[in-house]
Amino acid sequence: MSLSQVVPLTIRTLHVLAMVLAVGGTAAGWYGFRDEPIGDLALARRYEWVFWAALGVLVLTGVGNLGSLGVPGPATDWGRTLTVKLSLVVAVLCVSAVRTLSLVHAGERTDVADSTDATDPADTTDPTDAPAPPAALHRHLGRLYGVTAVLLVVIVALAEVLAHG
Repeated sequence: MSLSQVVPLTIRTLHVLAMVLAVGGTAAGWYGFRDEPIGDLALARRYEWVFWAALGVLVLTGVGNLGSLGVPGPATDWGRTLTVKLSLVVAVLCVSAVRTLSLVHAGERTDVADSTDATDPADTTDPTDAPAPPAALHRHLGRLYGVTAVLLVVIVALAEVLAHG
């Protein structure tokens, strides 16, 4: 196997592995937040780092794959399918940004709540800074993970169409 064959194979392998991490993690997030509230959001916050790293690998290797295949014309079936796929990638970015910001905001609210001393009359912390009800937050995160997982599965299906017709 020559180097000219190894590089594209490595890029495609990284692309597939990154997608496995993204789809698997978001599906697990959806499942984890689906029914019962998870007491600690630390695991979800750690996964967000993995997710965004995987998304970075997907974008970089996707550009590499597109460069090796050549950019199709938008009037071709392949070009239209690629346009739909890239539009869904933008949708994943937007939904994921909302999900990550929701987790960050939930962490900040928890930090404020942890620093509040309810027995101290001198504590004038705004009561509206109290953490969101865990059930509502968990339903919100579950929906965002679910939407992300569905979008990613549709992107995988479109990638199959692009690769194999």
